[in-house]
Amino acid sequence: MIQSPVRLVHSRALLSDIVAWLRRQRYHVVSVDASWLITSHMFRDLGSVLGYTCHDQWHCLSEGLAETIWETLDRSAGFTLVLTGFDVFATRRSDDAQNLLEVVGERAWPAALQGKRVMCLVQSDDPGLELRRLGLWLVPWVDTQRLAGLVRQPPFGIMAEVRR
Repeated sequence: MIQSPVRLVHSRALLSDIVAWLRRQRYHVVSVDASWLITSHMFRDLGSVLGYTCHDQWHCLSEGLAETIWETLDRSAGFTLVLTGFDVFATRRSDDAQNLLEVVGERAWPAALQGKRVMCLVQSDDPGLELRRLGLWLVPWVDTQRLAGLVRQPPFGIMAEVRR
């Protein structure tokens, strides 16, 4: 979280372990298949999981995400958006993929200033996927070297940074 509210994960098994840990820690986790071919499908699917109708508008998606985050933070330890298969969307619609991650980042930083935890885990089947910076922050991969003792060393190199 110190490096970025958005983290890349290659392994679906590792992502599953991280999500299970987050749920045990009382995080509200929202998962969506992000292998969209067109941006309108992104708006449709995210609007559906967030409970909003976004009609292909970034402003609406941002507001819907913000409201969902604030509604869940009062009754959970944090909020995590999980995007699986994101490399498909990032390859076909790179600007829109970047915009989506920026929307999440824009919502994570104000939450952090109020002591709340918001993050986005981006799963990519392409281990070479590189994303542009989110403002001043890079979008790092989860450090698999630190994950050797997965179960014994929660929180998988992600939450340790949040606790600092």
